[in-house]
Amino acid sequence: MTFLRFVRLLGVIALVASAAGVRAQIPYQYVYPKAPFDPVWAEAQMGPGTATLRGTLTVKERKALIKALNISKGHRAPRGTIVTLFPHTKHLEEWLALDKKLSRQATLQKAAMTPEALSYRFLTKVTDDEGGFEFTGLKPGRYFVYAMVNYVDAGTVMEQTGSVDSYIGGARVESIPTFTSSSYAINMAKAATAVVEIASEGQVVVTTIVSQ
Repeated sequence: MTFLRFVRLLGVIALVASAAGVRAQIPYQYVYPKAPFDPVWAEAQMGPGTATLRGTLTVKERKALIKALNISKGHRAPRGTIVTLFPHTKHLEEWLALDKKLSRQATLQKAAMTPEALSYRFLTKVTDDEGGFEFTGLKPGRYFVYAMVNYVDAGTVMEQTGSVDSYIGGARVESIPTFTSSSYAINMAKAATAVVEIASEGQVVVTTIVSQ
């Protein structure tokens, strides 16, 4: 099977699954941080403040894929992308370390925060074509920014579709392959995350978040 046919097959599978509302059910074993979540501290951290956090969200492809598939290097988060801001609790800090550790292992274990910890958050949306977002009314402290960025991976691939053969006395002495260029587009999603810190009341923090 050529790469192009494989890509087309993936596209058909994704289209059928989307139309049927089918999602693969992976039997993950969720692992939670040992550090308990402190709702009193989180609620105090989320009290009214005067600081502002502004930023842009971009996701990038791996260099090997960019070169092999001739795809775009980066994708800005589109308008309407939901951006979540969590107070940086000890529970969240341990979850980040656990998630990093498990993601490097061939395992069905997956790091997760408790539902209560996930409920303490601020929400906003990307408001422009540059992936820009803003949170206002924040108190000083550390925060964790999370957004799932949807984008279309589009590129071109070359597929051999034939050859030009040369013959001498009935014997083939040369065969030059011929290729056809084809384009493709696949719906993708990638998380953009960052830990940011606000040092003082009234501060305006500007951050550029680029996830690979």
